[in-house]
Amino acid sequence: MSGRAGLVKTLAVTGIVLGVIGSITAWLLSFEGYLPGDSMVRTWATAKDRPGDGKANDSWVVGDVAVRSRFDAVTGFGIADGQDGRKLWEFVPPGRAQICGSARRAGEGVLLVAYGTESSATGGGSGKPASPGKGKGCSTVLAFDMKDGRELWRVPRTVSDGRFAGDGFLDAGGGLALIRDERTEQDVRTPGGNHALRALDLRTGKARWTAALPGTCGVWDTFVGEDQVHAVLACGGEDADDPGSDSGGDVELTAAAFDRGTGALKWNVPIDARRPVPMDSGVVIKSADPLVLKVVRSSNDNSGEATGAFVTFGQDGRPRPGIELSGDYGQIDAAEVVGERMYALAWTYHKGQHYRLIAFDLKTGEEVWNDELDEPAAGLAVRGDRVTVLCEWSTQASAITELLVYDAGDGEELDERHFRGEAPSGYFFEHDGRIIVVGAAGDHAFTAFERW
Repeated sequence: MSGRAGLVKTLAVTGIVLGVIGSITAWLLSFEGYLPGDSMVRTWATAKDRPGDGKANDSWVVGDVAVRSRFDAVTGFGIADGQDGRKLWEFVPPGRAQICGSARRAGEGVLLVAYGTESSATGGGSGKPASPGKGKGCSTVLAFDMKDGRELWRVPRTVSDGRFAGDGFLDAGGGLALIRDERTEQDVRTPGGNHALRALDLRTGKARWTAALPGTCGVWDTFVGEDQVHAVLACGGEDADDPGSDSGGDVELTAAAFDRGTGALKWNVPIDARRPVPMDSGVVIKSADPLVLKVVRSSNDNSGEATGAFVTFGQDGRPRPGIELSGDYGQIDAAEVVGERMYALAWTYHKGQHYRLIAFDLKTGEEVWNDELDEPAAGLAVRGDRVTVLCEWSTQASAITELLVYDAGDGEELDERHFRGEAPSGYFFEHDGRIIVVGAAGDHAFTAFERW
């Protein structure tokens, strides 16, 4: 009897040990992306990119084409089944010209880019830029059909000097292409000479209208909405036309709306009714329906902390409740707006950054749901009724190794996957069940992963 009891005990212990070993093995396989039903595996990657120039690139995915814009080229890659990131087309600007601007959105499959040759010349020993020479500055706007790279149209853009003053002067959507021209000294001196914002037909390039801008206002950012065209304006001083200036003490940033059909000004209101938003603030349009502005009044590059708010407006220009960049939920560093919801990643610091995924109601400014993440977040995307988040390995390591999916309505976690080999960045798109991750300059422009 004792022999039988000993055998049973041995078998039980052996079973427990095997169970523990099996559990550990399963966890390791899952964590490393080798457990079926729990993994993300690489399916293809585009050819490695050429080294970059250190300037920002931009990327888009529309239909079955992914496009990367660099200083020296705009390239389209096929991402449909069987194409596996193969290069479909490429545009190289002529001569020594560079790609110097692009629209953040590729509305209706049309991509807007600008190119030109930067001038470093200054005039009169004053240190100020000279008037541009022929062909200088970011002076040509080009529209592509993203599907095949076919040029649809090109138009000149007015520049005040030969500098590349930054991006943000193009937008596309709702059948319109918006172009922000620079104002020359003659324009500034001429009564009624403020013609800095114009709209063209997105497919043909035919002129549609010129916005009725207040004479003392410069245009800082634009966004085509479903019902109105929105803009951030800088009004009230000589520097209002220069987004690179930090000396406009009398200039205030405002929010404006224009009629989509005529360009008539519908309203122009302060961003903050109590405290003017000065020129040295960072203001970006996050959404047009409703209008949502991200306003950064000050920031600390070392800590990543910032003060400011997401400011929202109704269709009539009346302010709605805002959402602070920093609150009990932590510091918001990424956000996506979909309809009347904003989905944000916010962090607090304790031996590393600890993240939460939060949904806000833009009508009330209140939280709808708030989920704590186990690992630091690297990026998010919202598509349909799903919110997808890419996460890093731990608070002490930045390798991106995890994908989480949440229900956009109530924050319920729907899926958790682990990458077999890290993802190259937290900037990604979703396409037919795969995620297309954007790479850095000199790396693969796009890498595709699928569930396994």
